[in-house]
Amino acid sequence: MHLLEYFQELSPQSTFFRDRKLQLPEDISFVLTGARGTGKTALTLSYLSELPKEFWLYIDCQDPIFALEDIDSDTLEKFIQAEQIETLVLDHYYEGFLEYLPRCFQLILVSREALPTTDLPTYTLYPLDYEEFLSFERSSSPSSSFNRFLKAGTLPLVTEVSLLALSQQMRSFFYASFSEDESRLMLILARYQGHHITTHQLYNYAKEYFRISKDWVYRTIHRFTQEGLILFVEDAEGKGARKMILYDFALSKYLSKSQPFPITFDAMVVLALFKHAIPFRALGIHGYLIHENELLVPSAFENEESFWQKAYNKIHLYQKHHIHKITIVTVSNQYSFTLNEILFEAMPFYEWSILNEAPEEENKNMQIA
Repeated sequence: MHLLEYFQELSPQSTFFRDRKLQLPEDISFVLTGARGTGKTALTLSYLSELPKEFWLYIDCQDPIFALEDIDSDTLEKFIQAEQIETLVLDHYYEGFLEYLPRCFQLILVSREALPTTDLPTYTLYPLDYEEFLSFERSSSPSSSFNRFLKAGTLPLVTEVSLLALSQQMRSFFYASFSEDESRLMLILARYQGHHITTHQLYNYAKEYFRISKDWVYRTIHRFTQEGLILFVEDAEGKGARKMILYDFALSKYLSKSQPFPITFDAMVVLALFKHAIPFRALGIHGYLIHENELLVPSAFENEESFWQKAYNKIHLYQKHHIHKITIVTVSNQYSFTLNEILFEAMPFYEWSILNEAPEEENKNMQIA
């Protein structure tokens, strides 16, 4: 019982928190998932801070104390009843931590991955989208904010550090969040950011540098995908390989120092589509099919004349896929033209991203089965 008293006496607080689009539901039990570094613990602690301390209990399942001691479900349930705990939070929860989930008015499980053995509703927290990033920003200049976004990325923990300290913050996060083998695999994944690639190819690339098990690579890539650390984009032309994107474009750039800016910019656009819940598929190297008959093309610095020439050479490809509109996402260029009855419209990322926000109600819930 003394172990539970230890957690009851703790009053954990988030050292830094800003409001997120995801609003946690009140008075119901649920699971909160999200990849490491997305701010799950900060969001949960902010939620608890609005409740009377005597009515909630927060247990970190990764607390070092569990290396020597355990808690069992029976004891935990009795403690909850005796202390009249209404809200129990199990942070960094994993299946098998307890024999069964204790009964209480509200149970909150915080985990990197979905928990298939529970029937609780699940809410997923993603890294910051651009609008959320702006709410963390102090600058009133759109160009200054966008430049910082390009360098800092989408993990909440980097938004408060100076650009000079960014590399050190990335390094600290990376080595604190990934095991040695995971770190090695992440270096390989970052190197092939934006490539159409299979898991088998990734294994072959990894074994050139590290002594690594094929089974482990397959299991870990599956786990990374389930967690949301990597995203595989299906190809509209049905190719076996899928386009791979890491969950934070700045982290992948940090891990792969030679990553060209067009690949970083492409990842920014893909991640915005993903966070805004817009269904999409890759059309080879030509862009992304979205909505109905629309192609989205990340093209950081393309001017109107240059893009017109490329579009003219690809007109048969566009007609083959019945494309009626092509949206070109740029860094700052803005223009429009029509070619063979196809509308081409270019706009800056910061404008396109905010215009393509998911509906407000969807942002609040972001609930998955």
